[in-house]
Amino acid sequence: MAASRLDPTRQEFLERLLVQMCSRYPAWVFCGADESFAIVGRKDRVRLTLSLTGLHAATLVAGARVPEEITRFVAAAGPRLSAAEESPTSEGETPDRSALVWCVRTARVIERYPRANELLSRPMPAGLIAFVAEALPGEIMRGVSRLAAARGGIPDAELMTSADRNTAVRLDSWRQKLAAPPRAGRWLFTDDVLFSSSLLLVSDFLSEVADKGGGHASLVVPDRGVLVAAIAEGANPAQLRHVARRLYGRSTSPLSPQLLATDGGTITLHPSEREARRPWSGWRQVLGLGER
Repeated sequence: MAASRLDPTRQEFLERLLVQMCSRYPAWVFCGADESFAIVGRKDRVRLTLSLTGLHAATLVAGARVPEEITRFVAAAGPRLSAAEESPTSEGETPDRSALVWCVRTARVIERYPRANELLSRPMPAGLIAFVAEALPGEIMRGVSRLAAARGGIPDAELMTSADRNTAVRLDSWRQKLAAPPRAGRWLFTDDVLFSSSLLLVSDFLSEVADKGGGHASLVVPDRGVLVAAIAEGANPAQLRHVARRLYGRSTSPLSPQLLATDGGTITLHPSEREARRPWSGWRQVLGLGER
């Protein structure tokens, strides 16, 4: 038998879940997938993978009730197993609640998705859209089909609630960074190559960074894995725009070079961006290009 790739804590956690799953669903055969920190269930021709990453992260949050979290996870696996049995050729189609997160992309990118109309999404400023996605092993994600989720017993409300919760848990390292004085009035968040920009959907983060800025802060998401928060001198529009465009130009997964603003509750396009566009409006009308 090959040695486990997991650290002892995660290995113990995985084994604990295996016992729970085998006890709750005896008709299935379960085994651990160390490389992806997941449980694989098999029954006849059916094979289904259940990620443990989100669940494990949730149990590490201060004040978390670990037994209740595990019980909820095991119970929620039931509809997924049933859906997999009904559609044995569509493995993984029903999303894993513990792996649901908000993902931020541009409207242009999302329009190219084959089933973009099935995504549960939220429009955002600067041509951005947030949608519910499933985080998969190996720094991969996929948009969640609302129809497939509903077939697996996950309505829109639960998709949104799970995404809110898991995004906050996955990106929780912002608290430690904000506790330190910002360099040049700015903080740089690059901890998650897929979802750092999803901090825009974490209400506690928006509230805290705005509070540190005296009620408002500036934000930039030049790449899906990068978010810059700025206050005081660091939020000077001219300087911050230079930073944004430089990071955007170097981006491997670009989002937007435009500045955003938050009051801790909402996100809007930064006032300076609207002002910067005014001189161009007349020329665009003369040329018949309209407004962008």
